[in-house]
Amino acid sequence: MGEAEVILEHGDKLILDLIDSQVLKIGGPGDLGRWLIMKPENQNIIIDYTTPIGGCSGLYWSLVFWLPKQDYKLKKVDETLDVSPVHADVYNLLVGQRERIEGHIKTGLASAAQAVTDYELIAHDYRRYSEVWEYFKKGKKDSHVLRSLFVDRVDAYTGEGFSLISMAKRWPTIITDFIRMGSEEFKGKEWKTVEEIKEALDVPKAEATVLKTKNELFVKWKDMFLPELKSRLARIEAIMKARKASVEQYRKWLRPYVSRHKMMSDSLERSTSANFSNPYMPPAFGQATMFTTIRIWAWKPFPKLEPHKPDSYRDNKRREIEPYDELVREYKEVIEEKYGVEISDDEVESIINSELSWTGPHGERNVQMDDRYYILFDFNIQRSVIRTPGGGEIEDMMFNKLTTWIFSQNALLILLLELRAREKKFEREIDELIGISDESKDIKKLEEEFEKEGKEKVPEKKRLKEAIPDFLNSAGRRIRSVFRPFSKYFLRPGPYENDFKERITKVFLVTSGGIFGEVTGFIKDAMGVGKASAEVYE
Repeated sequence: MGEAEVILEHGDKLILDLIDSQVLKIGGPGDLGRWLIMKPENQNIIIDYTTPIGGCSGLYWSLVFWLPKQDYKLKKVDETLDVSPVHADVYNLLVGQRERIEGHIKTGLASAAQAVTDYELIAHDYRRYSEVWEYFKKGKKDSHVLRSLFVDRVDAYTGEGFSLISMAKRWPTIITDFIRMGSEEFKGKEWKTVEEIKEALDVPKAEATVLKTKNELFVKWKDMFLPELKSRLARIEAIMKARKASVEQYRKWLRPYVSRHKMMSDSLERSTSANFSNPYMPPAFGQATMFTTIRIWAWKPFPKLEPHKPDSYRDNKRREIEPYDELVREYKEVIEEKYGVEISDDEVESIINSELSWTGPHGERNVQMDDRYYILFDFNIQRSVIRTPGGGEIEDMMFNKLTTWIFSQNALLILLLELRAREKKFEREIDELIGISDESKDIKKLEEEFEKEGKEKVPEKKRLKEAIPDFLNSAGRRIRSVFRPFSKYFLRPGPYENDFKERITKVFLVTSGGIFGEVTGFIKDAMGVGKASAEVYE
């Protein structure tokens, strides 16, 4: 099974978790040169810390405020929340807040739906009046358009025996004669007398009498209705714009409520069996407990490993190695398919500039950091609040686990692209729930379906011809993957470090060990080890 198939098959797991569990076997010593993905086993620990209420919360906030001061960039990857009903204070607060948010969402959705209904009704009227307005504009050059409109939209409703349509039973050409009165043939005629109409149109006197009356009504209708049409069209257009703006505003107001509600979803909503095997939520004890988890990634470039070596960068803003390489492009396609989103090249460039770039105090590139390689800490934090039978409360925080990773810039970019794809999927789900959509994309999709349905079946030979390039590209990737392990014996496999025994173990791992000690040292100092119970398992 290929790398793409593995990622898509385990769609509920991050790429980093697949690598960690060795389901996705990439980035190891066999891949050195193309990229660097290493997890030092001696820098992978569990820390457990128990204090009176408030101590663990203080540790968490101290940590997330301290890391940026050490040049780390942070991203929250995941979070869950479980509260037992016995913990009445927190449970009622959480449930009450969720119910209030749900009420806001329901009210907002109802208001938005009503606004959409009003908008559609007004838009229908606007289209009808716009159509009439177009007739009036055309009527300046061609009067028969307005006369036809008068017959169909005005005179037709005067009733049986009085409308021109009903009189056609007696005079079959009466409608044609009425329209001819406004043609170029009789341009300038005012049709003031019955005799004039009778002679010009060659019709009986009775019909000429009716045509004279209808023509006077038509002239009066045109003079009266045109100013009213302008005014009504302007009013309806203003109301229509206001309704459309209100719909968009309702949806914008709902975004934070829906977003907050999704983030407050407890772990049971993710998996109905979440508490079946959870040892931290024992309902049989009848204790008040609250259990939360949060996962954070913190990363920064490696310190410059050879500070005395001349810098080979072309300038302060240009990288020696571009992170957005062919490998990243291949994984980006898989990530887009996995999450059903699109990430443009501009977005990738934005991620590179914001998440993979470190600058000095004056905006220049920080030459003390080697931003070809990064160290990333994966904090899996579990926090429990337990009310003891004696009435007190204790708080426990477990880093389970605190894992250290070493990445080349292209490998880290793949992980950041997946985070961006998850964010876009989250935004899309919110937009779908509250009814926001990109009309231009929806229209384009419908047009594509319409064109696809209208096209004839492609001949077999043509389909085969079009499929050949895709087949060759796929075959090329498979051939490269087969011969990649042997390429190191014939050529340099890629731009990144490929000397595992000397460079990786004696330089990279030693350096990461020092940085690992700084982070764990801060946590231990914040714990006040010796004053509170804490266990560190290495």
